[in-house]
Amino acid sequence: MRIVVSVGILAYLFHGIFQKEAARYFEQHQLRPEELTFAERSRIIWTEGPNALWEVFREVDPWWFAAAIGCVGIVCVCGTVRWQWILLAQGIELTFWRATSIFFIGMFFNSFMLGSTGGDVIKAWYAAHETHHKKAEAVATVVVDRLIGLLALFVITLIMMGIFYHRVFDDVRLRTFAVLTLGIVIATVAMTAAMFWKGLADRVPKGRSLLQRLPYYDALKRMVEAYRGYATRPGLLARTALLSFGVHLAVMISIYCVGRGLKITTTNGLVDYLLYLPIINSVTAIPISISGFGVRELMYAEMFGQVGVKASEAVALSLLGFIVMLFWSLVGSLFYLTHRKDVVAVRAETEPL
Repeated sequence: MRIVVSVGILAYLFHGIFQKEAARYFEQHQLRPEELTFAERSRIIWTEGPNALWEVFREVDPWWFAAAIGCVGIVCVCGTVRWQWILLAQGIELTFWRATSIFFIGMFFNSFMLGSTGGDVIKAWYAAHETHHKKAEAVATVVVDRLIGLLALFVITLIMMGIFYHRVFDDVRLRTFAVLTLGIVIATVAMTAAMFWKGLADRVPKGRSLLQRLPYYDALKRMVEAYRGYATRPGLLARTALLSFGVHLAVMISIYCVGRGLKITTTNGLVDYLLYLPIINSVTAIPISISGFGVRELMYAEMFGQVGVKASEAVALSLLGFIVMLFWSLVGSLFYLTHRKDVVAVRAETEPL
């Protein structure tokens, strides 16, 4: 179903772009489409459209593209450091190289699994294999790492939407994306708060007995307890949140570099990227399509179209931004092939939370 959604949205987008490019061709050559056969129209549409998109790709400046790759490299380093901090809170010590290896493996699978978080499942599996006695806690660190990253993204999104609320809510199409984003934020915050609420299951009739019937209930209970322990570490949460803000800013600057490389000019420059990208990234975190394909390109075309960017340029911006991420994901494939799955030594004692 996700593959169908991805292909369907991309086909719709490309069809619209190719139709516009073909219309220019018809106008320049003084042709009337209705006078052409279906085969002739199709040949022109599927020749002129791809050629126009390819011309956009060819315009990218390699130096700006390299700068974008460098920005995402910074994101990878900061992401690894953030996860190491979260691991240490559970008494799990991994070397920077070991943590980097698992981080990149997760990133590799993120590019090919559902949404933009599918690789976390693989990352959690590898994390669990790093310890004999803290497997549940290791998995919990991946969940906490992702939640902190998402909540930081949502804070940035809400701040930018608040500052530019007229631009977001005055346009019907942008309003739809904004409402969807707010729904995601509210649901995530509610879920996060509920998991911190100790004894919630006992307040629900038969809640505890139903949970106890779940497979691996003891492991799930330990994961939740490890998760709740982070609430008593405000200093750690503050440090990881601040680092997460830097991570998201670096991601947005990488897309801005791609835009500069494509010579894309928006009405408000960098401000447009800082406003639209958090909203786009929030929505594409939902596992609607494979790695956000289709959904992401549709939102790029709709949102950046409001500030003077052609659909072909917006789609190229999105796809090249994905290629930048894919570069580092392919680096993750090397880690996947060389990573040894031996259990490494971790501290036997549990630090007080």
